[in-house]
Amino acid sequence: MKSLFKTPAGRRAFLLLAILIAISVGTRGEEEIQFKESYLLPSESIQDILNRSPHYDTLNNLSPDKNHFMIPIQENFSSLELMTQKTYRLGMLELCPDVNREWRLSTYGITGLKIYSLSTKTSWEVSLPPDCFISDMTWSPDGKKIAFLAHLRRGTQVWIADVKSGKSQALNKAWVMATLSGRSRYGRSAAAASQMLQWTPKGSIITLLVPPDRGPEPKKKKVPPSPIIRRTRDKATPTSTYPFLLRAQHDKALFEYYTKSQLAELVPGKAPRKLGKPGMYQSLSLSPDGKYILTEKLIKPFSYITSYRSFPKELQVMDMTGKIISSIRKIPLQEGMTRGRGSDPAADLPREVVWRPDGKGLSLLWREPKEKKGDKEEGENNQDRKDRLMLLEPPFDPAAAQTLASSLKRFSQVTYSPEGRFAFARMSGRGEDGKSGTDIVAFDLTQTPVKKYILMKKIETEDPVKLPGDIMTSATANGIRYTLLSNDGKNVFFQGSGYKKNFKPQPFIDSLEIKSGNKTRIFEGSQEVYERPLIPLDNDISNLIISRESKTSFPDSYLRRKDGRITKLTNNSNPYPEFAKCIRKDFEFTRRDGLKIRGRISLPPDYQEGIRIPAIFWTYPREYESFKAYTRAAIRSRNVNSFPHLSTRNASDIWLSQGYAVVVPDIPIIGKDNAYNNNYIAHLVDSMYAAIRKVDELGYVDVDRLGHGGHSYGAFATANILARTPFFQAGIAGDGAFNRTLTPMSFQRERRFIWEAQDVYMEMSPFFQADHIDTPLLMYHGAQDNNTGTFLIQSERLIQALTGLGKNAVLYIYPFESHGPRCKETYMDMWARWIEWFGTYVKK
Repeated sequence: MKSLFKTPAGRRAFLLLAILIAISVGTRGEEEIQFKESYLLPSESIQDILNRSPHYDTLNNLSPDKNHFMIPIQENFSSLELMTQKTYRLGMLELCPDVNREWRLSTYGITGLKIYSLSTKTSWEVSLPPDCFISDMTWSPDGKKIAFLAHLRRGTQVWIADVKSGKSQALNKAWVMATLSGRSRYGRSAAAASQMLQWTPKGSIITLLVPPDRGPEPKKKKVPPSPIIRRTRDKATPTSTYPFLLRAQHDKALFEYYTKSQLAELVPGKAPRKLGKPGMYQSLSLSPDGKYILTEKLIKPFSYITSYRSFPKELQVMDMTGKIISSIRKIPLQEGMTRGRGSDPAADLPREVVWRPDGKGLSLLWREPKEKKGDKEEGENNQDRKDRLMLLEPPFDPAAAQTLASSLKRFSQVTYSPEGRFAFARMSGRGEDGKSGTDIVAFDLTQTPVKKYILMKKIETEDPVKLPGDIMTSATANGIRYTLLSNDGKNVFFQGSGYKKNFKPQPFIDSLEIKSGNKTRIFEGSQEVYERPLIPLDNDISNLIISRESKTSFPDSYLRRKDGRITKLTNNSNPYPEFAKCIRKDFEFTRRDGLKIRGRISLPPDYQEGIRIPAIFWTYPREYESFKAYTRAAIRSRNVNSFPHLSTRNASDIWLSQGYAVVVPDIPIIGKDNAYNNNYIAHLVDSMYAAIRKVDELGYVDVDRLGHGGHSYGAFATANILARTPFFQAGIAGDGAFNRTLTPMSFQRERRFIWEAQDVYMEMSPFFQADHIDTPLLMYHGAQDNNTGTFLIQSERLIQALTGLGKNAVLYIYPFESHGPRCKETYMDMWARWIEWFGTYVKK
């Protein structure tokens, strides 16, 4: 062996042999990593990033005493241990039967709670029960206590925290039913009012309990009582492709068993006081005087072909003994999508039914009934009938509702001043003068007849730059909304996003005198940083909590006084400081059809000027009816002054740590009359080509080393791009729908059925172009994907096709995960495999 080094030729031969061995070993090693059947870990640096908490304090949940703020602390990930809980998926409701709560409340959420004092500028933690999530945090009327739901290992209970000491304890040992009402809350902000936890004026709590005498879970018969039967309806009944529908009679029994709850009042030291009979309650709202409860609950019949959200509902009023004193409306079962072809079953029923803040009763909107001529109803067109703003007083008989105002225009977004003098509403459509438009109006309800003041006339709702803002409102601890008025009762306030054509929004607040219409701007954000109002501290908004951030400054909350002076209240720090110096550039590129499109590129922290580096493109196409519609949408969505928070998925800064640039271009699909997708492939490919040309022109990226990724509809786009372009060296596609024949009755913004646009459905489906996917493709999919249309079978069939065609692809199916992963173990594994995949095929 030693003699081999004695000559230059020998040394060259040995070096070549060593390189070939290294390549062979490296390839086998990469394959072993990619296909190893165990959860992998990425590098220690990426593990460190994923293990950090992204939390920062925001002061936006103010107590009734105007001194304390509630700050929830969200857990970033779930775990495989939590996700393995027994779960039923019934009619699109996912629940954990062993603890009687919605699946998400059992697997991830808020794990900490802090209190911030405005007077002392200090904060402290609330002591919470161990190993639990919390939700539905609700201030007591005096602001001294906080009620919340503690989602414990054995079930859910109502707990009470003392604001001053931070100590908390269970209000009662009774178990709460947090399934149906818990799901209704999902997706709303932590500061939103609870729909299942209400304080009474005397300090007790109204909530929903597991019925103590409900008996055991319905047992499934070994021998089914009948075959599974599916039948057509008397009328065309198109439906979405829901993944977790009720399948059989036993499913119906389980759904009712785990959604039926007992309305009850909880008082410390006493047994729960039952209010009425158990029902499938979705929400409850206590009247301001504490005498009545407005409840909405599901009723039968159930359906096998639609989500529980379309099951029949009944809105009722009951008194504090539990007696039902009025039924306000019954919304029938709605199995089919309307697509504009049918009528909304609730269109002629009372809507926006809420308690008035002045305690006079219920506010509701209700269109005039159709006139009857003989046995037929006339006035099928809603425009022929006036919409009505109404008051329903005790005993809440809908037939006795009083009309306060009426118009051919449609009312919406109704709120009231605290004392009930004024009602404010948005009015849209064609008015009595035959002209169409949107106005914001105030009604003085103390005048006879009621006097109307037009606050904003003919709002240009399509142009974001001209939007005047929305009327500012606040809410009681129980969630009853009211309009903010100045101390003298003469002015109302409008808060707007302040969109700008330069993508530097300047949120604002205007004070507007109700009777004269005179307007004064009392707050406007800076042009150089992003400033937005969080919450006012007084009726005249002379003291205001705002948030400030920029592309390089992490968000903090400030106290802003009327004279413009600001005081910093929080001291947040960027949990990912290594990305603080990354160069981020917003750019514009022009597509072949002339559309000017926006994008952003981010460069690694150690980027050296003049060096071309590999890049990851991450995209999500969106549909628009015109060039102008896209431009307006870009103005709404883009903010060059906002801080770039790290994402743990998709277009993540984690890619920057691996030496890649990250490019996020807009991909507008343009088409008139909802026929966007006639141009889908052309606009997808042309947009990507133009974006790559622009990025190449900027000089940062090596266009021969590009990877593409996308999630959901972005995954669909990724597979299409790989099948139809030569631009990319590898792709990543997560939770996608690749075969549109499996979503035949519309998808995304496509409203035509497959029988109306068969060529479009087929052409758009990358499954039918699998023979052209020559680029290595990594797919991942949640085994329990709950999103409409993105069944796991979508990815399973594509990997089957790619395997049969001899292509280079892999599919990772993550147990227990839904439409987007939640487990930390999943994220660790994904990043280990993603980095290896792009390292092999993009970085080469």
